[in-house]
Amino acid sequence: MDTITILYSPQPDEQADSSAAYQYAKRASDLLSQPETAIVNITRLSLDNLKSPRGFTLIILSCSADGSVDRTVRKLIRNMKNDTKKQEAEENGGDKVERHATSKLDGSIAIALLGHARCDNSANQMKDTIFNHGRKFHKCIEVHQSSSKLNTREILEVQVELEGPDKPGGFDEWISTNSKY
Repeated sequence: MDTITILYSPQPDEQADSSAAYQYAKRASDLLSQPETAIVNITRLSLDNLKSPRGFTLIILSCSADGSVDRTVRKLIRNMKNDTKKQEAEENGGDKVERHATSKLDGSIAIALLGHARCDNSANQMKDTIFNHGRKFHKCIEVHQSSSKLNTREILEVQVELEGPDKPGGFDEWISTNSKY
């Protein structure tokens, strides 16, 4: 049996167990464990549990309507950017420096960004603001892809207040497409 890890991050100051990110993580778990060929673990995203994912990892980040994300996501972005700078310094003849654990990524990672705009107009006008930090996180993961055995899948951006997960081309379809490992 394969192990699938689902890491989720609620909006800042949101109860983790009642967040949209957690609800989508549970939905993804149900979809991914249907044929019972995989063990699915759901955990809140932290600095420690992104150390060395193996196999398929799904990361679900909630992005507030103003673009803010949980502080753990911001810390991970900062750590990965620092790791990239250290790696570049080493490649340019600098001393080897110990990097953060996030530099040891391996496996396949898919990232879903959940936006929380409440009207179509706001969702369209504020899309770049809402998903800014989530896109930065995805970009940092992609940069690590070039120096590791990491396979980054296509990112999903969805406005959960406006679109259901079962919408054609939505979350459910994205899960089934990107979970093929």
